[in-house]
Amino acid sequence: MAEDWLTYSELGERLGVSSEAARQKAMRLRLRKQSGNDGKVRVWVDWQDVAASTTARKPKDDETDETADEQPYDERTIAALKAHIESLREAVQRGETAFHAERARADDERARADRERDRADAERGRVDELLRRVADLATGAVQQADNDRRTGEDLARLRAELQQMRRPWWKRLVG
Repeated sequence: MAEDWLTYSELGERLGVSSEAARQKAMRLRLRKQSGNDGKVRVWVDWQDVAASTTARKPKDDETDETADEQPYDERTIAALKAHIESLREAVQRGETAFHAERARADDERARADRERDRADAERGRVDELLRRVADLATGAVQQADNDRRTGEDLARLRAELQQMRRPWWKRLVG
């Protein structure tokens, strides 16, 4: 085979690929390049080196046709993607199951907390009632003590009067 100076588009046509793919190929093979007077870059192609590194592809007449090598690859890819989608669905199902279990647990905890709050409110009401009764008893005890003091004073005054009355009349007049 021969050696030629070719632009990327010419190289792409001969290899049956785009000019960008030809440029990438030239970079991978480290082909010598040179800028021409027309501003286009040309690469020095040794066809034996290119043939050794790749098999030339024919340009496709119809872009939708698939070769025998591509068909199984696409089917394997689709099968792998379907399997991955199924595993993702299973993961989502496990996540939803865990979510519902956690939601039920949280609801149970919320109900238990509500019961405890109601019980605490009832106990708080009972404590308030007991404190009110203690305050009433304390007020009653103070009143009772005040009544007892007044009763004691009245009793002492009445005893003094009784003692005075027991004295003979003439001593009462003098005294």
